[in-house]
Amino acid sequence: MRRKNRKIVKIITVSGTCSNAGKTFVVTELLKYLKGWSGLKVTTAHKGLCPTGKNCGVCRQLKTKFSIITDKNVISEKGKDTHRFKEAGAKQVIWLKSQPDGLKEGLSKAISKFKKTKGIIIEGNSVLKYIKPDFAIFIKKNSSVIKKSAKEVIKKADLILKYG
Repeated sequence: MRRKNRKIVKIITVSGTCSNAGKTFVVTELLKYLKGWSGLKVTTAHKGLCPTGKNCGVCRQLKTKFSIITDKNVISEKGKDTHRFKEAGAKQVIWLKSQPDGLKEGLSKAISKFKKTKGIIIEGNSVLKYIKPDFAIFIKKNSSVIKKSAKEVIKKADLILKYG
């Protein structure tokens, strides 16, 4: 049911088979053309060692159910996906770091922080467990192993982009 005077924001999700599958590339290309849209980077913690080998500050350092980062210094840090979103033209960029059990609540709170945007492009696999986007894109890198979170959401994609 729609509430009067409440604008419903359009949502596109971009998920993929693994790290380095091209999700951020697709998000940034979309942001170049969708003027007035914003970006939400979602990173979900893993139990044990991080499968990517990167130190993004989630798997070992996140001590709460979720953390919503809006600090412009963090968002604009060169080399971060969030910086690439901003450089591509995102009106607003937020980074949600979450434990698996805090993702649903974290998503709800992060999405509510977007102000005066035409829509939100969300990068992350696990988000499709909790939201029904207007359009879901899945990046399938043929040479890669499909991680568990990708197997769970590929069937929810409206478009599967295959390469490699």
